[in-house]
Amino acid sequence: METASDGTDNGAEPVTPMQKTRFLTHASKRLFDDKALYAQLVITRNCNLSCTYCNEYTTGAPHLPTDTLIQRIDKLDELGVLIYDILGGEPLMHPALPDLVAHIKAKQGGANLVTVISNGFLLTAGMISALNTAGLDLMQISVDSVHPGVQSMKSLKSLLPKLRMLAEQAQFTVKVQTVLTPETAAEYHAFRELLADLPFEFSFSFLHEAGGKIAISGKTYLELFDYEQLWGGMKLYEEHARALLAGDFSKPWQCLGGSKFLYIHTNGHIQWCSQQTGADLPLADATPKDLAASHCHKPCEAGCAVGCSRLISHALGEPLKSITTGLSTLAGIHPPGKR
Repeated sequence: METASDGTDNGAEPVTPMQKTRFLTHASKRLFDDKALYAQLVITRNCNLSCTYCNEYTTGAPHLPTDTLIQRIDKLDELGVLIYDILGGEPLMHPALPDLVAHIKAKQGGANLVTVISNGFLLTAGMISALNTAGLDLMQISVDSVHPGVQSMKSLKSLLPKLRMLAEQAQFTVKVQTVLTPETAAEYHAFRELLADLPFEFSFSFLHEAGGKIAISGKTYLELFDYEQLWGGMKLYEEHARALLAGDFSKPWQCLGGSKFLYIHTNGHIQWCSQQTGADLPLADATPKDLAASHCHKPCEAGCAVGCSRLISHALGEPLKSITTGLSTLAGIHPPGKR
């Protein structure tokens, strides 16, 4: 996906092997130092949808000023962050999104990684071109079902034209992410077949309750998990993921939310994750010493299904495993599934 459908160049060059090597070199240091590695930056709480399982939006919320977000990016870079998720609400609603991506990619010689997490409804050819030029690494599109349902409007019927436009024009990697629920699990194989001709990555997240505890379990989900092998970052904690789906919350782990993984609310405070306020530390004042205070076990760890926090916590909690599989996953090198 490096050229438009007419064969013309869309803008920025793809990430080079040297940039990936630099990223891996910097990221490996986070196994041993006191700096953060991964941040999720909420740029707006406003959203054009209202999915019933989501508690991460406020309809009609104002956009954060661009200058404020630039300052937060600068601070996150100072704290050592190399992997950024830009999210909402719906981040495509913020008019400065391409500028924010470009500002992040100007850090670390572009050897960091930037993902935009979106429902995709507001995508245009102009926005894809702007994100190409800005140097976006990955867009994660949330698509849950074949047809719109009670829980979510994020369906292939609504989004397929946008997905085909991405396949033709995007230079960045595109991943289709599905929230695994009783409804989406029942039609997931058919869902994948409808997208078989598109050059995308696929993964899913587990439906969770407010607070982050997994809300699904059973044989159906385990069989789907094993058949699809949608590891991605989940490869780092596949045994734990399988145990969660079996209803077993006994496997010990340590959440690094608030230390290596930072969730930045629109109020400018660091939380442990989107579901737990935790440290509630003002980002502007944060120091590595402050982050170290959250390098501890959390009372919400048992049953936690918050994948982003799990990814980093397991990667950095098991250095040998992360060196062999985790860092390659973070760099966008994913083991193939059975498909």
